[in-house]
Amino acid sequence: MEFTAKRVGVAVVAAGAAAVAIGATVMAAAADPVAPEVVSATPADAGHENEGKYTAGDYVLNVHELDDDGQGTSTAIGPRTTSYSKTVHGTGSWTPTVVKFSAGRDGDGPIVFSYPVPAPGRTVDCVASGTEAAPQVRCETKPAR
Repeated sequence: MEFTAKRVGVAVVAAGAAAVAIGATVMAAAADPVAPEVVSATPADAGHENEGKYTAGDYVLNVHELDDDGQGTSTAIGPRTTSYSKTVHGTGSWTPTVVKFSAGRDGDGPIVFSYPVPAPGRTVDCVASGTEAAPQVRCETKPAR
């Protein structure tokens, strides 16, 4: 194979693009961004007005309600199960600011989605889908009834 300036240039550009893509992926994972709040007009489920609602997909969903220091509670929810959290707005001396999700039986697995805790008088409704290897979580902020 003959190396020409054009082939070398194309190879360098392709390698540079791959390096940028890998670097962006690593930086995005390290930054652990919080998804923007999505507001719904549908009210919270009756009887659960001030609670977070989390529905797992076909795998164990780990829900981490955390404050700014990363302290908080974690709950594992079984496959195809819905759980309500009375601590989504805190316990009096502790107030969470973000809900983070991981998938699988290892509760300390990588965070796959983060969502801000809504203001008092509003609640969060999150539904997991996809697979354990490629989990997806969608959350909405809903008004209390």
